[in-house]
Amino acid sequence: MLRGGSLGGAEQRQGDRMTPGSMTGRRWLMPAVLLAWRLILSGPAAAQDVQAGGLLLTGAWAKAADNDQRLSFGFVTIRNRGGEAERLLSATSSGAAVVELRELDPSVPGGARTITEGFVIPAGDVVALEPGGRHLLLRDLQVPLALGDEIRVTLRFERAGAVVLPLRAHWH
Repeated sequence: MLRGGSLGGAEQRQGDRMTPGSMTGRRWLMPAVLLAWRLILSGPAAAQDVQAGGLLLTGAWAKAADNDQRLSFGFVTIRNRGGEAERLLSATSSGAAVVELRELDPSVPGGARTITEGFVIPAGDVVALEPGGRHLLLRDLQVPLALGDEIRVTLRFERAGAVVLPLRAHWH
């Protein structure tokens, strides 16, 4: 039995149950929910790996910033597969006025200090720039870094030279 006098797709009902014809407008719902979950759960694991010389940079991401914040933090794992030590000397970005190499230091106000001599990545070893440890500080962002946005940072290494690294913003 049809109620409401309409025979249009989502309006069709038989008794109090939906008929197959009334479900056509909702077929997009489950794929959309699954896609949203996949995007949410992909997180930093979806980061693009970057190779430069003997270096492999993986899992790169940045902390999303609130609308009124003009700073963010960048993170990446750097694996040196070469036969010689490498040094990360500096970082820059067109999206931030300043990018600093930082590490935690409880004796310094604010808990972290700028590293001017760079980070050494020993041959055959891994150095992680991660929350609670070494990291990049992106100061005076041109635009707040919203969830899902990307900012490109150029890392300058002693041997490998300049390496452009995309950082996708996440909440972590």
